[in-house]
Order: sequence, then structure tokens, then C-alpha cells
Amino acid sequence: MTIDSIELDYTLSLKEGWFTAIDAPSRAQPQHRTVAELKAMGIAQRARYEEHRSVWHANLGPIVTPQLQALHQELDEIVDANRQDGDKVKGAAVLDAYPGLGKTTAAVTFGRAFHRRQVAVYGSSTAGGNQRIPVVYLGLTANTTMRSLNAMLARFYGHPGADRGNALQLAHRAADCVLSCATRLVIVDDVHFLDMRRRDGREVANHFKWLANQFPVTFLFVGVGLRQRGLLTEGLAPHDAAFAQTARRWTPFGLGPFEIATDEGRRTWRRLLLTIERLLVLANKHQGMLADDLTGYLFARSTGHFASLMTLICRGCRRAIRTGEEQLTRELLDGVKNDEAAELARRELEAALDQGVLGAKPTPAGAA
Repeated sequence: MTIDSIELDYTLSLKEGWFTAIDAPSRAQPQHRTVAELKAMGIAQRARYEEHRSVWHANLGPIVTPQLQALHQELDEIVDANRQDGDKVKGAAVLDAYPGLGKTTAAVTFGRAFHRRQVAVYGSSTAGGNQRIPVVYLGLTANTTMRSLNAMLARFYGHPGADRGNALQLAHRAADCVLSCATRLVIVDDVHFLDMRRRDGREVANHFKWLANQFPVTFLFVGVGLRQRGLLTEGLAPHDAAFAQTARRWTPFGLGPFEIATDEGRRTWRRLLLTIERLLVLANKHQGMLADDLTGYLFARSTGHFASLMTLICRGCRRAIRTGEEQLTRELLDGVKNDEAAELARRELEAALDQGVLGAKPTPAGAA
């Protein structure tokens, strides 16, 4: 007997994909099986079970961390305060952080929650009978121009004229879609692709101001090093930066890595590992497998970056299943490659942890 693929294939940059992500039911965690039960499975049954485990481990989360909670509260304040009438410009939010900290996940989960609230309050259709699309998601590319940006906006809605016309015509089509579909939040990811040293980059950055004037929406820009790249100052020289309207309209937020330099940071790290541990489906998993046995090791291997941590754990689970070990250990994970940035930084952290200069376990309650 065959089964349908349990991977969800969609792109968030089209409304069909966005709605798939919004409406998809939560995955059911595969049932825990003992080693004996695994051995007793038939070939087809075992293959289906391993398929479920692989997809499950690859899609763990989103995990609500203190950083994510704080960021969502701040973003909610921005969006909820942007209730001005259409003739007033709404301020934009900027999520500016290093790679591997979950910026896109944070933005998308915020957008998903906002989308659901809007539909719950106002319904799935607008007063004019159009489909309500509260949130738009766009991902920029290295060669984004004013025309291609407006085309991406129109294409998200499925507008039949998304590939025809000049930049201004496409912008007006996108504006019609925004108004007709009652869109209130536009997430623009990978904004760091805009090069403020190039004319196209400066034009697109300035075009965002025009869009903010025309669209009754809040923009959430997501990227890496946006302040350093001159996005907030419109590429102006330092002595002219005070004239940048963007600096007055965009409010930047950050998202930091996990840290174990403080006891609060170590407790947060431990809670994260305990949460992940509960989600893993391995026959020989035991309590404390991550949070006690591997807490310092996992911090060193990930340098506190969420994406690096989840990559290592997902690959480790695959190896644990393939080898039959069915648990995560330091010896097993030593053979698992992680991303380049994490691998380059791990040695110094491992040395500090091994020498006791840095500790990953929180101070026991009541200890001095």
C-alpha cells in the first residue's frame, strides 16, 4: 500500500502557498516505538514509520522561546498601533539580526497568527465579496527592481496582469489587490539583498516609501545587517542621514542568540532543550538526553544559534535511526556535519566548556 507524500510543497510568496501554511493542520507526532517493536515491523510498515519520523524531525516547531515571545509582543504593538485612516502613513517594523536566529520563522509565525485573528474577527470575505488576504509575504532577490517588486506583489494575489506592464502599472494593480483583499500586513524578507550602492537598490528602497503612502498596511522588513547596509538611512552619507525619512518611519528590532554566560540564559537554554527532547521520536530516548547529557556540547556545536541547533539535531536523529542507536549521544553527533559557521566557531566554545571557563548547566536552586 502506498501513501501520499506527507511533505507540504508550497511557496509562501503565492497566496495559495500562504493559505496552505495557514490552514494546514498540525502534524501528529509519530507514536513512540520500542526497539523490539521496530524490529517486529514488516518492511512496508517500517518504511512508512521512518518516513513519518523523518518528516516530523525535519519540521519541529515553531518552538516558542522567550526571544520569540518578546519579539511578537513588540511587533504586535507596532501593527495594532497602526490603525490610522488611509491618508496617514503607517510606521514599519524592521527585524534585523544575524543569520541562523530564526528571523523568517519569527516573521512568518507572527504573520500566521495575525492572519488568523483578522479572519476570525472579520470573516474570510471582504464587504465587497473578495477573498480576505490579511497578510502578504515576499522574498526579495539579488536583482530586485521596482518593476519586479511590484510584479511579485501582483503575482502573490494571482493577478492576471502580474507579468505585463511597467513598474507604475504593476504598482497600481498591486494596490488594487491590497485594497480589495483588505491586506493589513506585508512581510518583505531578505531585504539585505538590496544594495544601496546600486541605483536599483536605492530605487527599490525609496519605492517602499511610496508603497507605504499608497497601501494601508504595515510593512515588516526582515534581513541581515540592514542598518550597516544603509537601508535605514536610504544610502545617504553620514552627514546627510538626518534627512532620511526611513529612519523616522522604520522601527528596528533584533533577535539574539541563546547565551549561557548568565544563569537566566542557562535556564532558558535548558528549557529549550527539554522542549525539543519531548518532541523527538527515538526508541532509546531518555529524560535528560539533551538537557543534561548534551547541554554544553549542543551549545558549542550550535554557538547558541537556533537554526544550527535544529540542523544538528535533525541530522543526528536521522543518523540515530539509520544506525539503530535510536538516541543522541556525543559520539554519534561527533560524526554529524553542521553548517560552516557553527563548525568554525565550535572549537573555542568546546575548549571553554571542557576547561570549566564556561558552564552550560544552571545553578541548582538554593545554591550560593
